[in-house]
Amino acid sequence: MNSLVCCCSLLKAAGAVAFMVTVLLASTGVEARALPGRREVLEGGPKCEAPLVIFGASMIDVGENANAQPLTVQSEFEPYGVDYFGKPVARFSNGRVIADFLSQKLGYGLLDPYLNSVNPRFTYGVDFASSGSTAVSGSQTGSAARGSGLFPLDTQVKQYKLFKSKIMDLEAQNKDLKLLKLPSIMKLTHGIHVMMPAHNDYSNVLVSSANIDAPSLVSAVVSAIELALRGIHGEGARTMILMNVLPLGCAPSFLGFALTNPSLQKDKDSCIASYNAVVDLHNAELKKMVQSLRTELSWTGLVLFDLNAIYMDAVRNPSKYAVTKPLAACCGTGANEYNINLAIPCGKSGTVNGTTVTAGRCSDPSQYISWDGLHPTESFAEHIASAMLKGEFMYPSFSLEEACKP
Repeated sequence: MNSLVCCCSLLKAAGAVAFMVTVLLASTGVEARALPGRREVLEGGPKCEAPLVIFGASMIDVGENANAQPLTVQSEFEPYGVDYFGKPVARFSNGRVIADFLSQKLGYGLLDPYLNSVNPRFTYGVDFASSGSTAVSGSQTGSAARGSGLFPLDTQVKQYKLFKSKIMDLEAQNKDLKLLKLPSIMKLTHGIHVMMPAHNDYSNVLVSSANIDAPSLVSAVVSAIELALRGIHGEGARTMILMNVLPLGCAPSFLGFALTNPSLQKDKDSCIASYNAVVDLHNAELKKMVQSLRTELSWTGLVLFDLNAIYMDAVRNPSKYAVTKPLAACCGTGANEYNINLAIPCGKSGTVNGTTVTAGRCSDPSQYISWDGLHPTESFAEHIASAMLKGEFMYPSFSLEEACKP
């Protein structure tokens, strides 16, 4: 049905949708807009009845920030998005991001961001992820000096709670949720929740401070994630896939930074040892926290996906992933072995030695892990999503494909 056409019999339902969206957006104080590149539910229908609910930052943001602040997000400009969508669609990738592959492989089509206000379709899930967001917010520390993004993790949890409460209100009014393109409360709470937090908590600090109190930082970040998990569990969520932090010391952006900071030593994988040590500490403490919550809350549906492990596997065994340049960015200026010029990000132009250069797309993104120095290429994002679906790199053992079987 055309979203601009409405017959009389649907006016009440349309009003309910408008009311819900207005309330959801009012809580953030921002306007929203629709993004191009949406797809219908895939042919054959979904493989799962459980909706997909996403929390995190830019690696799984499908347009949240772009809806909140249009035409201010780097991913809204070429060459982002061009290899799948043919144009930028507010995804930090040359095409699809991890959330897109998860939703498509489950038969849902593409998820809408929470702030999409034009014909929103949340039957099969919703994406709260916000580019630049951190696990530790300014409200939790009393300071946003390091930046916590538009919608840090605690705000995303509040949005989730509000989303659920509005559906409860509509259910109490006996509204037709299918017509409104919303999941029932039962389906929402039994949905597949995915959280990918904390990368920005560390990336924001690693390049701005020579002396990092790693134990204190890790403690604050893991505590913030635990608080978010408890909040979501308290709303009835029973399945949660929590992702740890990738090896930032192997990311081309950080390797490029190290070129002008010789004190940053490399490890046997040619990655920055001190950066990966901080990440390793985080991941170890995160695993302990997951083990503790699983026991305390009898939360058997809480599992950990080892994102760090699949990245390191690709760095050490690139041919396994059809990768030839594991430590370089696809989109860059060709300035060095990492294809990184920190002053000229992907898609931008600048002057180098009196010559104008542009950070452009490489000829074959599938040969790279990294698209723009930090975010995965579309092809590597698919490797990650496929591993999650198969239950690889999961602790404890958990397979989305098995969980979705009737």
